Amino acid sequence: MYVKRVVLENIRGFPRLDLKFERSDRTYQGWWVVTGDNAAGKTALLKSIAMALIGPDAIRSLQPSLAGWIRHGESHSVVAVEIVAGEKDQFRAGRPFTGPFWSELSLSLEEGPEIKLGIGNLYKGNEKGPTYGPWAVNPSGWFCAGYGPFRRLSGDSPEAQRVMSSMGRVARFATMFKEDAALSECEIWLKELHHKSLEGHTRESHILNNVVSLLNDDFLQNGLKVERVDSAGLWIRQRNGIVLPLTDMSEGYRAALAMLIDLLRHLIDIHGEEFVKESNGKFEVPHSGVVLIDEIDAHLHPEWQRKIGFWLRSRFPKLQFIVTTHSPMICQAADSDGIFYLPPPGSSQEPEQITGSDYQNIIRGKPDEILRGPAFRVANTRSDKAVNARVEFARLKSKQQGCSLSEDETLKMTQLEMFVGANGELD
Repeated sequence: MYVKRVVLENIRGFPRLDLKFERSDRTYQGWWVVTGDNAAGKTALLKSIAMALIGPDAIRSLQPSLAGWIRHGESHSVVAVEIVAGEKDQFRAGRPFTGPFWSELSLSLEEGPEIKLGIGNLYKGNEKGPTYGPWAVNPSGWFCAGYGPFRRLSGDSPEAQRVMSSMGRVARFATMFKEDAALSECEIWLKELHHKSLEGHTRESHILNNVVSLLNDDFLQNGLKVERVDSAGLWIRQRNGIVLPLTDMSEGYRAALAMLIDLLRHLIDIHGEEFVKESNGKFEVPHSGVVLIDEIDAHLHPEWQRKIGFWLRSRFPKLQFIVTTHSPMICQAADSDGIFYLPPPGSSQEPEQITGSDYQNIIRGKPDEILRGPAFRVANTRSDKAVNARVEFARLKSKQQGCSLSEDETLKMTQLEMFVGANGELD
């Protein structure tokens, strides 16, 4: 399954948004990045896509109230996502796939504060919809998952823990909608695989070996490796030989490993033990699907931010990742024209797909250049103190060319030289 197009009408801060996640060669997989200021609507966009992928019945267990989802002053809104099926995605009773179709939700205000959620037909019309495909109970294929910015390993509430301990669409999107949901189930799953492998279950032993091999295939940074899985959980060996449990690692390692293990857990639930293959010494998960990740850069060192998109693209070549970020390094892994910019809240600007030379400049540029470019539009990457100092230095230098400076001005200009380039030049 892939997302081809997303249309939002009167959702949150969007009067209308229309984004196409299709390249000129009609491919959809890879790394798609959404940037924008705080409150620009990045999270609302991902949640809207998730709602359309999992359906109105399932979404109520994750988002009981939709208060605030309809744009202020409006009475009706639309979430419409055009979907393309993957090779193993099937409709119930073997109905053949015939082409892209719309998954559409309608939100409307009725009497009282509650919002009515139903199936829309503005874009779908009378054509085939997702009811017997992505929205079906235990569908064949149709993999999708979503992760919110709080990808904790522990600390979930009892209610969230019940959701996460199950399988299926709701569990795969729990952290996106519930801040009290944690990915603790991923380590429980590894321990269950370990227990069953000790009991002689070859299937679980095979899965566990493949999961550990994939985790050790250049995912971790600074020479860290998965040492083992046992009854106490996952253990990590540092470059100096010290072995620590995952729970004792930094938040970055815990969050990244928890998300990856959880993703593998759900992929195996859909595709079985043959979820991975080895090619030229690298491990690959050759299955299609949609994975949404909000603020993927959270807790990651810039070096890991620079690499994680390329790693996920390489190991999951048929998945479509749609991620949000405030990091220029995350953008550099984007596939062709795969970067969208959402303008600040209250702006008259339209959401923009970054293409052509602007896209190329991001892919080949330095972080400072990317931050000042169309993906982030940061006016200055220097501190306010440095900016003001450079302005004052330029004023004094200009005055110096026309007349002599006073003793105080000369001293001040000398003090400001630390904020400019070599030989007093403004770079």
